[in-house]
Amino acid sequence: MFEVATRTLPERSLLCQLRHVADEKETFAFGKEFLAIFKERPQPRVAGAPFLILIYHGEVSPDSDGPVEFCRPVSAEQAEEFAALYPELTLRSEPAHEEAFVHLGETQLSGAQWQLVSESLHDWSAAEGRMPSDLGARLTYLAEPPITPDSRPEIDFAVPLS
Repeated sequence: MFEVATRTLPERSLLCQLRHVADEKETFAFGKEFLAIFKERPQPRVAGAPFLILIYHGEVSPDSDGPVEFCRPVSAEQAEEFAALYPELTLRSEPAHEEAFVHLGETQLSGAQWQLVSESLHDWSAAEGRMPSDLGARLTYLAEPPITPDSRPEIDFAVPLS
């Protein structure tokens, strides 16, 4: 089983793109497209914020097409400015919330390992009497320390709590 921790996140502004996908291959391709958007224009950077968030608003499988949403946090002070630079993205805010998470590091997980992560969060939630909110389960790609061409981002799997 994996160790579960909690954190409190402040209200934040996000630049987002939502898409219906049927499998992880489509999700990966969507993520590459989302990242490519930021290559030729100034990149938003918020100190201490994740580099990228992948939110699952539904199951991704041959029988269900998500949707999933890729988001990039931006500072509230610069949110409108960055939204104007990226008209293909939607600017939205996410309310302050607490989330339970499992830190995965740079690890690439197999299907069985993802099942253990999910079971760890489920067991923790049941023991603590906490329920997931409707904000969507998510992978948070951390940019601290900075990502280099030779490194992989640190990843957390998180479930916002109600």
